[in-house]
Amino acid sequence: MSQPAAPAKKGLSGRAIGGIVIAVVVLIFIFTNWQSVEVKFLFLSPTMPLAIALALAAAGGFIAGFLIGRNRYKK
Repeated sequence: MSQPAAPAKKGLSGRAIGGIVIAVVVLIFIFTNWQSVEVKFLFLSPTMPLAIALALAAAGGFIAGFLIGRNRYKK
């Protein structure tokens, strides 16, 4: 006997909804901080809007998470 096919899932998963919520909160936080600040990294000390520094940090975290997490789903 064959088993009936499982119904296809519709909509977004909980993980996708959580990721969207976090992304929106991070973007709101970034775009409300436009004052210029001095950012110190290694031997550099540029002055830039805090929003750009936060966006760079968020992008770096996203890339690191992507690279670390992609090994989990490889088959």
